[in-house]
Amino acid sequence: MSYVAISSFENVDTGDLQSQGEAITVFPSEAPARAHFASRSSALAAAVRTARENDAAATFVTWLVILHMPLDVANVEEALEDLELVIEETDSVDDPFGELVVAYEGRRYEPAGALIYPQQEALKALEAWLT
Repeated sequence: MSYVAISSFENVDTGDLQSQGEAITVFPSEAPARAHFASRSSALAAAVRTARENDAAATFVTWLVILHMPLDVANVEEALEDLELVIEETDSVDDPFGELVVAYEGRRYEPAGALIYPQQEALKALEAWLT
């Protein structure tokens, strides 16, 4: 089965701060997806520290998710198409990704400190991005 790791890093006021190709990666199994997840988590934390140095008053949101794909996918384009299909075909309007979530981590970085960013909010953002 395929696994997809998706990340988001944005300034709440100005939008996405990720470089092209950083947001989504496809893996043939769970182990490399989890290794990427850990690496990407560290990279996002470092990126927030750097962004905070440039804009101390900004609010940043980061999140990472690993999704277990219902069908094998060979590349990012297939993964995006399958995720769009999941959204269209699901009976759960509030949580179309439900059982597909293998791992999640999210934070909202305010000037005063970091808070947990709810998985439901991240998945809503993912759904909006896909549709």
